[in-house]
Amino acid sequence: MKRIFLTLIGLIGATITIAQAQTSQRAWSPFEENPTCLISKTYFNKIGTMWSIPTYSDAAMILKWHVAGDQFTNELSYTDIEKFSACFDGQRDCGLPVNHEIANTLKSREIAPGSATDAYFKNPPPESAIRFAMGTVGDCFGSAGSGIFLDEVGMSEMALPMDICTRAGKTIYWRGKRERDQAPKMTDAQIERYDNWGRLVFGMTNLRKNRPEPKPETCSLVPSELVPSFMAFYDENGYGAASDAAAIAAAEQAAQQEAKEKAEAKAREIAYLRESKRKELLSRTDRERFGTLDGCQIAYSYIFAGINRPPTSFIVDPVPDGAIGWALRYEQAHKQGNACPPMPEVLSNWLQKQDTKLFVAYGASYEFRGKRPVVYNDNDWKNFAEKWMWRNQTISDPDYRQGSNCYAAVWHARNIAHDWSSMTLAEQDFVGLALKTKPWGAPGSAFCTVIPPEILPLAHKTWSRAYNQQMRAEAAQQAKWDAANAKEAARRAQIDAAYDALGNWKPSNNAAVSTRCYNTETTKYGVRQTCFTN
Repeated sequence: MKRIFLTLIGLIGATITIAQAQTSQRAWSPFEENPTCLISKTYFNKIGTMWSIPTYSDAAMILKWHVAGDQFTNELSYTDIEKFSACFDGQRDCGLPVNHEIANTLKSREIAPGSATDAYFKNPPPESAIRFAMGTVGDCFGSAGSGIFLDEVGMSEMALPMDICTRAGKTIYWRGKRERDQAPKMTDAQIERYDNWGRLVFGMTNLRKNRPEPKPETCSLVPSELVPSFMAFYDENGYGAASDAAAIAAAEQAAQQEAKEKAEAKAREIAYLRESKRKELLSRTDRERFGTLDGCQIAYSYIFAGINRPPTSFIVDPVPDGAIGWALRYEQAHKQGNACPPMPEVLSNWLQKQDTKLFVAYGASYEFRGKRPVVYNDNDWKNFAEKWMWRNQTISDPDYRQGSNCYAAVWHARNIAHDWSSMTLAEQDFVGLALKTKPWGAPGSAFCTVIPPEILPLAHKTWSRAYNQQMRAEAAQQAKWDAANAKEAARRAQIDAAYDALGNWKPSNNAAVSTRCYNTETTKYGVRQTCFTN
């Protein structure tokens, strides 16, 4: 369960604090807000003790190492640890020395306290690693990055509208397969080269824009190679006209009206979804509602679902203080086979407010049970798949729901030996879901709405290759069968002809008739003869 909570923290910037991290956070150098750093200080929680940057790039991992201090390894999920191993075994150049002992330890997904790897990360990242990371995240390292200039690492300081960089980041994030015509021109090679930068811009700036803190208005850091394309996009799309007061006022008015209409439409949609979901939940039996979960597991599930309540959630009030700490203690007790820890009164009071008829085992059901869920039809399997993939946005694009895409993705997930270290978290979750449910007889069609788009190119490739091999094998087998059938047919024809000849045989009627006689006795009338006719 540790992985679940660490992943959740990294994705939603939760306010969980870990006691042992409080004393040594930011041990080497405090994080300094800088306009040429892609990471905002708002990625710390309110207390400032948990570094919650998503670590899906090597540069972000190094920055997290720099900020977290000697607690760096305590704040990583095991998937983060494994991915970082590629920087030490020579697969990727991250400005870090090749060290196969560290690489193997990271691949094992567990760093033992006091080990050589643990001791290595108790020190700050080397300057070469900071230089590498600055080529993606920018000037985020304070005094540790002094003397390293952005132009040296291929980055340029700009003052472009944030919209331009967000469009570029979105296109790079989707590997050039979405809205490419609405972003600055970039080649496939550039999209591949600046993948980490694009993902950070798309993910971080969008998260930051949706927070209550002041919204970023300008994009301050751009790969130098992309500057001409970005400037051309600025000129061609009339961003300069935005400086005119009248144009600004008109645009703001239009934006406000559009936002109002969207909000009203969203409110209607949420109301409809809530009512539909309410009817569906109330129609369940207790067995469908709670499965085999006990009281502590139900409480844990409520906390789990309440951390980031969606608009359609029926959970009453935010998760109270102390609830998450109890959940962490319960995780440890459950892992060690110990009894459920005592529950704080404030948590018990919060749980009493909830309507148990609307309870949903949000992610906890499969973790606790570890066996086939209670399902009755294909729709139950679909709901189970969406609960499993709760960590990531489920996909609703019709292109991914098409039969060929769904079949290819599920076949790929269930039949290929995967390189887990090269997959995104969404891919790992999807493959785990497909493998877990295969022996349960779950239909592949149940996963069509949760296909991570990044898995599709490789899935189509591997499925097509296997399909072609199967077709060739079937064609060869059919040819053998056809040859054997033809040989057998010829043999049967010979036998039938022989039997026909034997059954239709008749003596010939053309033989000459001859009579042969001999004398048998002499009478008074003459000699008597006996004759043979053939």
